[in-house]
Amino acid sequence: MKKILLSFEGTGYSEGAFEFARRINEDEPVLLTGVFLPQVDFASTWSYAYGGGSMYIPLMESVDAELVGSNINKFKAACIRYGIEHRVHTDFSSFALPELQRETRFADLMILGGERFYDNLGTESPNEYLRDILHDSECPVVVAPEKFSYPESVVLAYDGSSSSVRAIKNFAYLFPELCKVPVTLVYAASRSGKSIPDEDYIKELAARHFSDLVFYELEADPKEYFPTWLADQDSPILVSGAFGRSGFSQIFSRSFAADVIAEHQFPVFISHR
Repeated sequence: MKKILLSFEGTGYSEGAFEFARRINEDEPVLLTGVFLPQVDFASTWSYAYGGGSMYIPLMESVDAELVGSNINKFKAACIRYGIEHRVHTDFSSFALPELQRETRFADLMILGGERFYDNLGTESPNEYLRDILHDSECPVVVAPEKFSYPESVVLAYDGSSSSVRAIKNFAYLFPELCKVPVTLVYAASRSGKSIPDEDYIKELAARHFSDLVFYELEADPKEYFPTWLADQDSPILVSGAFGRSGFSQIFSRSFAADVIAEHQFPVFISHR
């Protein structure tokens, strides 16, 4: 049984994030922990410097406790309806992100409803708050759109880095059922003619975990053509490595993963530790 965090920001409730957790529970029962973060004052974050690798965001003085309570009851009722073992954590103190980071240390996976974070913070693309959550999480993260089809295929983004390999392994360990669907390991060269790094090694590893596996070299500009190529796959989930403040990876465009998340079409699995 896995422990999964389902993180809700402020007064938002993500149906998409819960649906992803529910489908995981269908394959294997999980302990689902609902984490209800306090509302944050994003407008004042410009005055707060980074410290210790985390962006500290001040809590709003006034939190809509009634709406948060309603969301907690909604979460509990949904878990009971689908027979999911669950817990609720709301004991966050001075800063939201350091507390959430501690939660992720003791979890196998965290699921976020990406669109709800954008809506609550008034932006249409991955913001610094969401970026910090992805960067500082001590467990893998799935960012789920509100409306999506549960994955029927998997796209493994490989760039030769240890981070991308770790993401592939963590995904295989956490989602054994999805290892049986069609899987594409895609490599995008930073310049034409460059071969797949450690090709024999990555093929040996991936073939041990994924039964229906193909390799694909994306020769076109990844930032321009990858989202179009991804949209042609059958209900994919994208598996990626590091999502740091400096960007997705050395080979993919710095805004590559952010663009995929911001389109709100496909779940994205991120693991960088």
